[in-house]
Amino acid sequence: MLAQRLLSQDWYHRTIAQLFQETCRRKADHTALVFEEQALSYAALYHEVQCLAHSLLELGIGRGDVISSLPSATPEFVSLYFASLQIGAIVNPLNLLWGPQELQGVLQRNAPKLVVAVDQQGPRDILALLHSALPDLQQHAGRVHSQLLPSLQHVVCVQRSRRSASGYLDFQSLLDPARKVDQAAMQRLIDQGSATDIQFMCQTSGTTSLSKTALWDHRPPLATAHFTARNLRLVESDRYINLAPLYHNSGILALTLNLAYAGTTLYLMDGFQPLEALKTIDRHGCTCTFGFDAHWQGMRRVADFKHYRFSINKAILAGEPRSYDLVRSMCVPGATINNLYAQTENGPLVSLADHDCVNDSINKYTHGRPLPGVEVVIKDIETGQPVVQGQPGEICYRSPYLFRGYHQQAAETQRAFDAQGYFHSGDYGHLDNGYITYLGRLGGVVKSGGENVSTTKVTSQLLEIFSAHFDDVKTLGVEDAYWGAKVVSLVRPLPGQALPSTTELREVCKQHMASYEVPRHFLLWEGDWPVTAEGKIDFKRLQRHAQEHAVDG
Repeated sequence: MLAQRLLSQDWYHRTIAQLFQETCRRKADHTALVFEEQALSYAALYHEVQCLAHSLLELGIGRGDVISSLPSATPEFVSLYFASLQIGAIVNPLNLLWGPQELQGVLQRNAPKLVVAVDQQGPRDILALLHSALPDLQQHAGRVHSQLLPSLQHVVCVQRSRRSASGYLDFQSLLDPARKVDQAAMQRLIDQGSATDIQFMCQTSGTTSLSKTALWDHRPPLATAHFTARNLRLVESDRYINLAPLYHNSGILALTLNLAYAGTTLYLMDGFQPLEALKTIDRHGCTCTFGFDAHWQGMRRVADFKHYRFSINKAILAGEPRSYDLVRSMCVPGATINNLYAQTENGPLVSLADHDCVNDSINKYTHGRPLPGVEVVIKDIETGQPVVQGQPGEICYRSPYLFRGYHQQAAETQRAFDAQGYFHSGDYGHLDNGYITYLGRLGGVVKSGGENVSTTKVTSQLLEIFSAHFDDVKTLGVEDAYWGAKVVSLVRPLPGQALPSTTELREVCKQHMASYEVPRHFLLWEGDWPVTAEGKIDFKRLQRHAQEHAVDG
């Protein structure tokens, strides 16, 4: 099945629901999901999805209605994902780390008819968060009312804790296996779906303003699944462990790639725990995954890492050259390790390394080639004009997999495109001989002494220059009255290594780096980097630390 799909363009003309149904029928007896040592076959998963889809229709949810979720990485939200798509509703996962103001603003913009929320995630009370965002939320006779969110009719609770969540609809009640499903009506809904139907509201990574809502049809997530499967050399016997939350695009990739497109087995974890991830990989012989730098570092830094069988031989990275070396050292010899460049607005994959590229320098230092059909140009961040090959600037692209605009933000959508139809990514990088190198968000490009400095590039250079002394580095820009911004690097030394003085380190750097790239301060960092729930480095905490300690004496 997968081999046939990889050789065709059928995925471009079909919906995720249609592919999922076909996969479940052809792989009925194979294991689809494994969670907390409980396995679920494709046939059983499809039955759950059918029951849930029927229940959603009974609640009055249908084509074009928005279902917002506050999801845990558990089977309930896998079923919700596919059931929503099956009935033509719009999938809208929301970030569990948001505060009440952010959550309220996004809910009001997206106007969901249904919210499905886990009751608790780690120490966070998600139902309390929902009530803080909608303080006037009232429950009556199985329905809810809120003047702040008049579109909302139902709240369904997925109970992961032992406490009561009275007043809400219980998710398990929607999965009654005795429920009679009108198979003919359900089939009509699936058949009516079109690849160009908008069925996703995906939130961009918020910076300082409210997260934008990007509208997708089926082509962006299926393009990401198709080219990931192709470039990873995925086969149906692969076992994929998901390390990411299901509100992140990499979580959506895990569901679409494995359960709809490839027919592989997906292993879920309710929250990333490095030791538990290692145990799962060891116990089940997991073969592939996607991970941010913090995921890989977290697993590798487990004290008895070498005692576990790390069977991953197909890995997708969103990291720096050092991450590539780290993953290469962890995985089995000959593993396929693909760097990527991704954005929510392209569903999210923009470029990906090739599995058969034998030039290890290209694999390590670039983020692969643009997906077929994606046109990339680098433009000067001040003039907007194309730069010469190899020079850095803003990454801009035209793509057949682009989002369909920001929901209820027509002006924002229009500003994101130039007169030639290129989407302006807000990312800094360069294009050299057809390969993209991502150098960070434009916010990570600091103006120091009149020069543009990529903090990502500085970090990579420092790790190369001081490979025998530095375990890891994170570089930031700190506001400065004289320089505009001064470059500051936080350094975690290798075990047994002391951090030399800033003066000594600067002298070495001047022999290898442009003078304006040399950090003004080197600050010692001990222990693990702070991370968000997505597994990304928490740069806001690092920024505060740098601002407090990078003081000129």
